[in-house]
Amino acid sequence: MKKSVLDELIVDLDGAAHLVRRRTAETLDGLSGIKGNKWILSDFGGASARLLTVEAPIRYAEIVAQRRLLEAGDAGEHARILTHWKRARGKTTTDIFCTVVEGDRFAAYEDRAIEDGEHHLLFPVHALHHACLREYAKKSTVLVMFEHDRHVDLLLGRAGQILAVSQASLYANTPEARENLADTVGQELRAMLADIPGKLELIVHYGWQFGVETETASATGNSSSTGGSGFSSFGMATKEASTSTGWAATGESTSMGKEQARLMSAEWAHKLAKANDVPLKLLKPRMLEIKGQEFVVTGIPEAVSALQVADSASPTMDRLQYRAQRTLSIATFLALLVVAGLYLGAIWLQRQTILLADEAMKLTNIGAVEALKVEPLDPVIQKAVHFADNLSRLKVAPSLQGIMADLSASMRGKMLLDQLVIGFSDQAKASLSLKGRIKAGFQQASQEHEGFVANLISKNYKVVKSSFTTDVMALTFNLQLERE
Repeated sequence: MKKSVLDELIVDLDGAAHLVRRRTAETLDGLSGIKGNKWILSDFGGASARLLTVEAPIRYAEIVAQRRLLEAGDAGEHARILTHWKRARGKTTTDIFCTVVEGDRFAAYEDRAIEDGEHHLLFPVHALHHACLREYAKKSTVLVMFEHDRHVDLLLGRAGQILAVSQASLYANTPEARENLADTVGQELRAMLADIPGKLELIVHYGWQFGVETETASATGNSSSTGGSGFSSFGMATKEASTSTGWAATGESTSMGKEQARLMSAEWAHKLAKANDVPLKLLKPRMLEIKGQEFVVTGIPEAVSALQVADSASPTMDRLQYRAQRTLSIATFLALLVVAGLYLGAIWLQRQTILLADEAMKLTNIGAVEALKVEPLDPVIQKAVHFADNLSRLKVAPSLQGIMADLSASMRGKMLLDQLVIGFSDQAKASLSLKGRIKAGFQQASQEHEGFVANLISKNYKVVKSSFTTDVMALTFNLQLERE
């Protein structure tokens, strides 16, 4: 399941968060004003990606990886291992590609998700790199490059396998340093390919690069004699990036002209691809206005289309609830289409029935009817009449929308529905089968369950069968109801 066009995309990179729209990137100080479901892409304050081989079965790989990083001093005691990919090598060895996030930093993001009333899915930026690799490296060896700030994240893989992970960085925010970026990344790429059989077959590039449009700068960084738009020192920071955890409004901007931004954002990538005789796939860079003359050039909106809900670092329950909400919306729409089709079919069949009844009345009004030989109705028409009669009963049956509204209004506390089946009998009676959970202690869960049933009974529902089981943390219930 991919991102819906209704979901908000928030990019939290290099110390600043932005709400990404079709043509704009709004700088955020917080999430309180952002309504609806959110996909949040974050670097978690610059958390590093690791490709490790650990001596452990695949199910215990994260535990052993965390212990190794702790012993080496590369992670704190409460660090979180956010796994993007892992593969078993036999029964006792596992390769794992993950992002290592310090516990207190990740907890800040979890707190925001808990406070958010809407669905709130967190995606590490390295999960996005892996999704792109998964998309383009199905049968070939591919290098994914993500350019941001003064860094280029590198991920090399082939046919679902991660081969190498690295990062190249500029030594300074100067035009001279940027001109050498192709050589810097090229050296890192040669080191990555040194122990890997085969050759590189494709390079994928996208980025997240800020800029400030100028009126007097030229492509060389000197004043323009014509005074037209240009850029000065691509890669030169005009504001210091924030390093604090959270939704800081500060970010790093690069001074350049919009008419040059799309080309300059990947000029060095073309040079690198040409030097290695490899095709280059540029994820379509989009120009997003920020405020004033600031803008950002990015291919993230296109890259996000490769992400799946399963790539999220959010808890399993959050991902399941998000899937359930999306699935329920689609199922409700399809159910409404079916009901509308049945209703229109019933109208058509009723009209045919009326026409047949009129013909029968004309026959009974003929004086010499006893002399007529009236043929019985064709069996096909008899079935149609019977079907129309059954459909007409749906007009007095409880509506599906009304039943869903009754259930939603009756739910209490931390009650979750895992399964709901609604059927209609020939007598226009609705039958409901519900399975769900209440995540609370027994006393509270029992009260919420009784209140839920009482509310439904007050709305003319009849309890046919009720059962529940409990444990320390939750109450699981089964209900069968009827309503005429």
